[in-house]
Amino acid sequence: MKNWRKIAGALFIAALMAACGEADRTPKGVLGKNEMRDILLDMNYADVFAREQMMEGRSSVDITEAMRDSASKTLYAQILLLHKTDRETFMKSWQFYESHPDRLEAIYKDMADVVRSKREAIDSTERARNEREQRKLGRTRMDSLFWPSPDSLKLNIF
Repeated sequence: MKNWRKIAGALFIAALMAACGEADRTPKGVLGKNEMRDILLDMNYADVFAREQMMEGRSSVDITEAMRDSASKTLYAQILLLHKTDRETFMKSWQFYESHPDRLEAIYKDMADVVRSKREAIDSTERARNEREQRKLGRTRMDSLFWPSPDSLKLNIF
């Protein structure tokens, strides 16, 4: 009788350890966190692109919801091809992550970090380009007429 308790206890502990080891893994057939992040980023970029392209030369009244959906679906299909996955795998992955809000939140935080780092790179490149153009014109950062400091604008002399 004591042997059965020991065996049952050992099996229970082994099952717990095995279950804990699977906590951070994604099931088979589900896209990994980084793959899902990249696909969702591209889909967000596609939404913005489709909206901008459709608005070009048109008023918002001329564009129907069906037109927006059609453009987005076409871009989504291209994105899935680009990432070498299919709609079923993406939908299965989306349902998995949607049922695990902590993992989905981590993906969205990663997406925000990627966008932030890209934005910082673009801003620094733009700032450097602007400074080069100003140096060509003979202006420098020390030229107070061209680069006024914020407090110099508040100066009330009169």
